[in-house]
Amino acid sequence: MAGNLTGQVRNIALVATAVAKGDLSQKITVDARGEILELKNTINTMVDQLSAFADEVTRVAREVGTEDASAGRRRCAACRAPGRTSPTTST
Repeated sequence: MAGNLTGQVRNIALVATAVAKGDLSQKITVDARGEILELKNTINTMVDQLSAFADEVTRVAREVGTEDASAGRRRCAACRAPGRTSPTTST
C-alpha cells in the first residue's frame, strides 16, 4: 500500500512540475482510488482547462496581430495615395 501511494504521489508530482514549467501535454495516468483519484481527476481537468485557455489566448493574439497588420497596411496605402501630402511636407 505505501509503495503504491508513493508511486502515485511521485507521478502526480512529476505532472504538476511539468505543468508548472508550461508543459500542458502531461496528464496523470496512475491507477488511483479515493482521494488520490479525486486529486488525479482535478489536476487533469485543470490541465485541460489551462490548455484550452492557452489555445484561446494564442488564437486571439494571432487575430489581433492580423488585424493590426491589416490596419497598418491600410494606413501606409493611404499615405501613398495620389494627392496626399507627406506629414513632413508643409502645404
